[in-house]
Amino acid sequence: MGKDAIPKNWPPTVPYLSQPSFAPHITKTQLQALRVCSPDLTASIPANFPRGPCPLVRIILIGDPSHPARGQAGLFAARHLEPGTLIVPYYGIIHSSLPPHSLDHEKSDYDLWLNREVNIAVDAEKAGNEARFVNDYRGVRERPNAEFKLCWDARSGQQCTVAVAVFVLPSGKNAPTKAGAGGIAKGAEILVSYGKGFWSKRKEENEASVER
Repeated sequence: MGKDAIPKNWPPTVPYLSQPSFAPHITKTQLQALRVCSPDLTASIPANFPRGPCPLVRIILIGDPSHPARGQAGLFAARHLEPGTLIVPYYGIIHSSLPPHSLDHEKSDYDLWLNREVNIAVDAEKAGNEARFVNDYRGVRERPNAEFKLCWDARSGQQCTVAVAVFVLPSGKNAPTKAGAGGIAKGAEILVSYGKGFWSKRKEENEASVER
């Protein structure tokens, strides 16, 4: 992969993925589960959605002293994004969430569920794409303007057909970015809610660290 196939400001120590990477311990049963389209998957990645660096986003270092992620990177809109728009798939290492394999991922802040029934998750800590830079909205704006959604990947040749992707929140769920408009404005940071589970786990880890 050439340098032109890696986004600007991508960290040199993290491999860039244009498709998911599967841990060697993933079983045939788990792979088959990811190829079953559930009626609950109302969103999809179209067959013609391109791989590689996403033209809709930019990775930018955050310098705002009031931002909770100051000194780290965030994901920003390269153009105005309409409500409901698919922004970018979430790529990482697809792995089992059962011990002993889960031990390599239990402290990761980049680990998302793919299928709880067969214990499969995707972790973008050690390899991923632009979606790994999406920050939580808390301390930045009143509410999120995007969301993580399980979806169906319709692209041919894609071994994993169930995926996670980042979407702009639909109309009515996001405060307008300008008079009469929704979506995400050009230059605005793309922000999701990590959920109560993430912050509860973070609180437990901090308390455990203090006790030591």
